[in-house]
Amino acid sequence: MRVISALSERILRSVALFSLIAFIFIIVAAPALCLQAPIQLPAPQMTGGMPLMQALAQRQTARAFADKPLPMQTLSNLLWAAFGVNRSRDVKTGLGRTAPSAMNKQEVALYVVLADGAYVYEAEQNKLRPVVAGDVRAKVAQGAGAHAAATIIYVADAKLDYAQVDAGFIGQNVYLFAASEGVNAWFYALHGADVAIALKLPEGQKALYGQSVGYRP
Repeated sequence: MRVISALSERILRSVALFSLIAFIFIIVAAPALCLQAPIQLPAPQMTGGMPLMQALAQRQTARAFADKPLPMQTLSNLLWAAFGVNRSRDVKTGLGRTAPSAMNKQEVALYVVLADGAYVYEAEQNKLRPVVAGDVRAKVAQGAGAHAAATIIYVADAKLDYAQVDAGFIGQNVYLFAASEGVNAWFYALHGADVAIALKLPEGQKALYGQSVGYRP
């Protein structure tokens, strides 16, 4: 009986230890496991659209949005217009982009916040890499931007002052695309520290500005 009792006690301890390990794994790993798969965007459509001078004439800020998602093709076109690749590596050393950057640093990262989570736009592969699961639009966007189909957060090394200007170049591209597409756009300052926490930004990275884009209400 003593042997059986000792054996039972060892089994119970093993079960308890296994349960504890499983619990810790769920707590630590669950957030990562909940992330969506990367989104491969369709190839951007680089022809058509509104003539440049007309788009400039209609460029404006509009701070109201319908809570309606953009089609994947429209989202791909938007991000390509913002800071996509327009010249391949065999044409130009490094990547040619649709917006300029100081010393060609291309240091601004585009965090794309959608209703189902936040992603990083990887321009060369034309895909979205998930970084945060769930709807965090209200945590990063200003006002009505919490209902916009997409909010772009411009992120860069906190030490690079010129990134502020480079983000402006990208933002203007987004405005012109919005004018051409007939959707609303709004570029605004952020509570950078709060946004950094919500997007789990790496140390040393700073959220510079946000720009919400979406259908008119």
